[in-house]
Formats: sequence, C-alpha cells, structure tokens
Amino acid sequence: MRALFLGLWVAGLLGCAAPAPAPLSDQQATQAARANTDLAIHYLQDNALPLASTKIERALSQNPQLLDAHLVAAEVSVRLNEPQRAERHYRNALDINASSGAALNNYAAFLCQQNRPTRALDLWEMAAANPRYARAAMALTNAGDCLERAGRSDQAGIYWRRALDQQATFAPALQALAAQSLSQGQLDSANAYFSRYTAASNETPALLWLGARLAKAQNNAERYARFVQRLRQAFPLSDQALQLSE
Repeated sequence: MRALFLGLWVAGLLGCAAPAPAPLSDQQATQAARANTDLAIHYLQDNALPLASTKIERALSQNPQLLDAHLVAAEVSVRLNEPQRAERHYRNALDINASSGAALNNYAAFLCQQNRPTRALDLWEMAAANPRYARAAMALTNAGDCLERAGRSDQAGIYWRRALDQQATFAPALQALAAQSLSQGQLDSANAYFSRYTAASNETPALLWLGARLAKAQNNAERYARFVQRLRQAFPLSDQALQLSE
C-alpha cells in the first residue's frame, strides 16, 4: 500500500509540474553562452577540466557560432589530450571568422605543438598581417619561439626582431633576443637587449636568471651575486632559484 501511495504521490507531482520554460531568444542564448564560456575559462585556470568541459559544451549548445567558445573548447581538448577534437574547434573558429587574430594565433600554437611548424608559421603571418589584430608582436614572437624549439635559431631571431618592429618594448621578444645573443657569445648585443628587457618587464625569476647568466658570462662577479641574491630572496621556490642549490 505504501508503494502504491508513493507512486500516486509522484504521479500527482508530475501531473502538476510547471510548464517548460520558454526558449531563449538569440540575444539571451548568446549572453548565456558568453557567461558559460567565462565560467569555463575560470575552471581552466583552476585546472578543473571536467567542470570546464561541461560549461563550454553548454556554451556551444547555446550558441554554436560563438568564436571564443570554440577557442576555449579547443584548449580544454588539448588539456584532455584530445588533439583531433581540439583541431576541429580551431577550424570551426576560423570558419566563423577566417581573419580572427586570436584564432589564427592559438591554432598556430597548437600546430607547433603538433610538430607542424610550416603551417603554423603561415597562420602566424596571417595574424600579424591583420591590421585589426592588436597582438601582432605576440604572434611573431610565438613564431620565433616555435622555430627556436625546432632548432632553427637564426630564423627565430628574424621573427623576434620583427616583433620588436611592431612593438619595441615587447618583453618576451626582448628576453628571447637577449638569451639568443648570450648563447651565441654576443655579449654586447645580449647586454643591450637585456637592458631593454628589464625596462619593459616586471621582475620575474626568468629575468633575474638571465641577468645572472649574463653577468657570469661577462665575468662580473659582483653583478652576478646581486642577481643571485635577489632571485633567492624574491623567488625562493622558483625553478631558477632551485637550480642554484643543485
């Protein structure tokens, strides 16, 4: 009898259920998709991949034409080691806007990671050539980084210098050129780039480490000691500081 009563009670609730909500307008759906995309980014930053995946799938169901959602979905797929799915999202983003600097830059970075530097360079060139893309220096620096990892150091330097032509104070390009000059034994050039790098960047473990290496190459023991001391004091748990203890 109790089972029957519960069944009737549930049936009564179902019979009295509220009507389904009205479908969202296109504007409401887009707003909801953007909100879910922002949540997915937040979860990505916390490396909460299942939550990020759920939110970005929800965003794409609300608006499949939201370019930013495809870029976030691609990053989620990369983190989940699903490269084919990631590439589909990058292609979808470019189908929506073939000249999007962000889509071109991110897709190029993905292709570089997949050991496809030739196509990656084509996309970075397209991003840098877009006058509406405000991060051309970043795209060119990324291209240089990709070439450096591929062992094509001379070509990498060309891209880093082009990045500085776009933005003379772009710290990542200055850092890369300072490190490259140091590795090639061009100490005057390394010192010049490093001076510009320190003026353009906040203090970081990478900056202090590069300064210490440069001072050591210049046989400047006092300057080397200052960089090392500052690195240990300001960033004691950084990889660079820990290398000093090895």
